[in-house]
Amino acid sequence: MTATAENPVRSRSRSARVGVAALNILQPGLGLLRLGRWRGALGWFVPYQLASAALIILMHVPVPSFVTLVGTLFLILLATMGILIGSIVATWRRSAPIGRSEWWTRWYVITGLAALALAENALSPPIQTVYRTFYAASVSMMPTFTKRDRLIADMRWRTPQIGNIILVHAPMGETRIYRVAALGGQTFAMKGGVPIINGQAATQSPVGQMALGESFLGKTSGRLFREHLPGEQGSHSILKVMSSLQDDVPPLPIPVGSVFLLGDNRDLAADSRIPVDSVGVGIVPVSAIMGRPLYFLWSRDRSKIGQRADH
Repeated sequence: MTATAENPVRSRSRSARVGVAALNILQPGLGLLRLGRWRGALGWFVPYQLASAALIILMHVPVPSFVTLVGTLFLILLATMGILIGSIVATWRRSAPIGRSEWWTRWYVITGLAALALAENALSPPIQTVYRTFYAASVSMMPTFTKRDRLIADMRWRTPQIGNIILVHAPMGETRIYRVAALGGQTFAMKGGVPIINGQAATQSPVGQMALGESFLGKTSGRLFREHLPGEQGSHSILKVMSSLQDDVPPLPIPVGSVFLLGDNRDLAADSRIPVDSVGVGIVPVSAIMGRPLYFLWSRDRSKIGQRADH
C-alpha cells in the first residue's frame, strides 16, 4: 500500500508485531494469514503438515535400522524447526503495515483456526508414546548392558516371549530392564543357577571371563556363559559372579497374565527371584510392561552404538 496525504499507511506497534508473529507457534502460516497473505500462509502450512504426516507414519511402521530411525527423526525435527522459524521471520518482516482487512483475517477466524491447531496437536500422539530413551542404571543386565548404556526403546510393544528383554514399571515406581524367563501358565524353577521351565533345564556353555566394573563388590570379575532358555529363539550371554541363595528356586507356577524375569547378571539382579519388599520385582503382570529396548543410543563400548538391544 502506498502512503498519501489522504490515506497514510498505519503501522503496528512492536508488541502487536510480536503477537502476530507468535501465532505461527500454534500453526506455521497462521501469522501470515492474520496479515491477509493467504498464499504465503499456505507456503508454510502445507510443508508443516507434510512433516507432521511423516512423523505419524514413522510412528506406525516398522523401522528397519538405527540409522533410518535416528536419521528420519533428525530430518523431521530439522524441517519442523526450519518451518517454524521461517514462518515467524516471514511474518515479522511483513507485519509492520496494517493493510486491508478481509473477513478471514478477523480475530474470531484466527482464534478458531488456532483452536483447531491446538486440538490437532493434542490429538496427535507425541513421539514419546512410541520411542523413548532409557539408560541402564545398574549392572543387573551385564554383559548385555553395562551401567549407563543409553537405549532407544519401542513403547508400543506388549507381546513378551521367552528370552525377550523388556522394560517394566517396577512396584517402587522406577523402570527396570530384565529378560523374560517364563510366561504365564508355565512353571519356573532354578537349580544351581540353571533356570528350569516346565521341567526342562536351560543350557549354559562357558565362554570366558568378564570384569564386572562398578558395583558394591568393588573391582571383581565373573564367568561368562552362553545360555539358551527352553522356548527361546536364539541364545544370550549371562554373567555369574558368585554363588548366592537365588541360585536355587523351588518350582513356582507363573499366573496367567504375568511373566517371570531374570537379570543377565544372575548374582547381582533384583529380579523376579527377589520379593517386592526386598527391592525385587517379584512376578510381574504383563500390564506393567512398558516396552522393549530397540537400539543402543550410546555406550562406553562404542561398537555397540546403533546395534540392536533387544536380544
